[in-house]
Amino acid sequence: MNHASKVILYLCILNSNNFKKMLQRIQTVYLALIFVVIAIMSFLPLVIFHAGDQVFYLNLFRFVGVEGTEVQSILPNPWMLPILSAGVAIISGVSIFRYQNRKQQIKLNMLSMLLNFGLLAALFIMAESVAKLEPVNDTVIYDIASYFPIITVLLLIFANRSIRKDEKMVREADRLR
Repeated sequence: MNHASKVILYLCILNSNNFKKMLQRIQTVYLALIFVVIAIMSFLPLVIFHAGDQVFYLNLFRFVGVEGTEVQSILPNPWMLPILSAGVAIISGVSIFRYQNRKQQIKLNMLSMLLNFGLLAALFIMAESVAKLEPVNDTVIYDIASYFPIITVLLLIFANRSIRKDEKMVREADRLR
């Protein structure tokens, strides 16, 4: 398939009625915002730590600012954070395209909410365990990005409300027929 035919196929998909229906629903906006929030969260520091005069922070993938220091060898690997956040983003993306099956969309959103709570728990548990290490001061500064999972939970709640509202309207329309 050459480039021109790929572009034509893409434009046909964009012009299809199903795609337009999907974009007209507010829950699609909420679910897309979840994807954007998780993407932004991956670039920002989540937690800031102090070890003596050294400052380092935890982002979604690793600790930054500890390269070549004694602190680096004792820090835990934050492998669970990117897995959980990727799960939330992927499930939200899949849920967008399940707009014709509202019950399945609600179940996917609940799973995403569960992963969000797991992400929050993993983040706070990891931050507190690092704060208890020997060279690290007890002070933990949670940056604004560490609260993004709460925002995504709220967006999931709004999306589920909108999906339920759509389901109710469809049932009422079927009842009137």
